[in-house]
Amino acid sequence: MLAKERLLYILERLSTQPSITIQCLSEELNVSASTIQRDLKILEVEGKIQRERGGAINKDLTETLTSFKEISVSDKEHIHVAEKQLICRYAAENVKDGDCIFVDSGTTPTYLIPAFVQKKIKIVTNSHYFISRITKESFRGEIYILGGEYSPKYDMTYGSITIDTIKRFRFDHSFFSASGLDTDLGEIYAVEFDLAAIKRAVMERSNKQHLLIDHSKYTVKGMCSWAKLEEFTTIYTDEFVSNKKKPRNMIVCNGSK
Repeated sequence: MLAKERLLYILERLSTQPSITIQCLSEELNVSASTIQRDLKILEVEGKIQRERGGAINKDLTETLTSFKEISVSDKEHIHVAEKQLICRYAAENVKDGDCIFVDSGTTPTYLIPAFVQKKIKIVTNSHYFISRITKESFRGEIYILGGEYSPKYDMTYGSITIDTIKRFRFDHSFFSASGLDTDLGEIYAVEFDLAAIKRAVMERSNKQHLLIDHSKYTVKGMCSWAKLEEFTTIYTDEFVSNKKKPRNMIVCNGSK
């Protein structure tokens, strides 16, 4: 691949996610880390990216994410699929027959479905997106769909009715998605307070809380902070920032399972 082609590839990758690591680009392009470092330096001089230790970020995508900038759940369907599948394969091992679990809205939790379909569990969710996919499978358990105001953009219910219903449940496990994560502050973000309120209500009604988040969310700061990293029983991710101290409750998944 020519140098110009590599530069275009890097920019294309950063157009759909806020950050990427040198290691990731080196493996994808089959070139040395030093070659990627030179490419990133060129793009930074041109004002197209910002270099960070171990990788680069898209300056335009690291601004605070709000509902005006957030894309719909259907548009996220084909983004970082392999990473989401890997994360959910690990996370699903927590669940055993007889458990009552909550599944959050968003695309990432839907990749729990392959592991869940053969389990006799009770699933509670406000995600119509999740429901539309698990009902296509031969699920052996029971599903409770929460009422409330419906959001076509997020394909989910929310609001006071949803939260009041959540307070009647007790969950063995809850599985959360997130819009962003600040590794310096240890904060987890959502794009709207209504969405954050649902997540908080579920956190308080769960015995164990699991965050499912891929590396592309690490530099995204959302408008609403709804949790701290240390509040989760386990955080599942596909990779972590090389120059940061990994939280004790974080599991970096690999492809061995």
